Amino acid sequence: MIRFLKNSIIVLVGIFAAMFILDLIYTEVYINSISRNKTQYLLKLDEGEKIDYVFLGSSRVENTIVSTKIETLTGKRTLNLGTQSAKLEDINLFLRLLIAKRINLERLFVQVDYIYDINSNSEIVRSQALPFIRKNKVIEDYLKKVDSNYFFNYYVPFYRYAANDYKLGFRGFFASLVGKESNTDFSDGFVPLYGSIKDEIHSRYELPKSIAGSNRNISEIDSLCRANDIKVTYFCAPFCSGLQANGYLKKLKSKLPNFEDFSTLISDDFLFQSCGHLNNHGAEVFTEQLVKQLNL
Repeated sequence: MIRFLKNSIIVLVGIFAAMFILDLIYTEVYINSISRNKTQYLLKLDEGEKIDYVFLGSSRVENTIVSTKIETLTGKRTLNLGTQSAKLEDINLFLRLLIAKRINLERLFVQVDYIYDINSNSEIVRSQALPFIRKNKVIEDYLKKVDSNYFFNYYVPFYRYAANDYKLGFRGFFASLVGKESNTDFSDGFVPLYGSIKDEIHSRYELPKSIAGSNRNISEIDSLCRANDIKVTYFCAPFCSGLQANGYLKKLKSKLPNFEDFSTLISDDFLFQSCGHLNNHGAEVFTEQLVKQLNL
């Protein structure tokens, strides 16, 4: 029995040691490898770097705002940090990371629509942030709020990589280790979509009929921008002609005085890949119109 207990302890210590070593290796690779997502790219920005315009939001920013066109038309350095499925909790995180890096930011543009009513976060952004849970205080605070497995992810070595294998496991680790580049140019951040609306399912979209009384993240974003002398503009990207707005955007405007409604700015459905997403050509057209509408 004593021998069995000794052997069991040795095995457990060995397993824990292996988990600890793997955690160190994986974390160092994710920290030091080339950027494979926008959270990594943001963390690698130089301290005090100047970026004139930053756009934050979900895929309705990532697939919509052509940074290079804005730079060509305005001469202002522009960064698209839109991320698939991002919610206001994630946008709040990205702004805090920009401020923590002391990025010299002139204007912030935040895409807001029905996400005003959503208090959850994006699993995509959460998984992108996990490798840095013990390395970055802003990310640590974010994950405390949004991660139901925060205790295990923070305190148990290698748990976050094993439990999120589909995003952070060996495949992602190996791609980072060998320096495999992403298809996205993060210094621009725009990801084009191709094709046009082809079926009835994708040709309509309905916004909520009621709106939340307030949104904590919007209040925090406003406060952060005031404290750091950043001009923030909220806007709604275009929807196709099949949009049923239900008065939602008018209600949103009443809550956000600095809100610009561009939901109907693009009238040609041929410029949409789906009702909520412009295609490559539509993004070019909208970006040019955005520059004119906002006098950038």
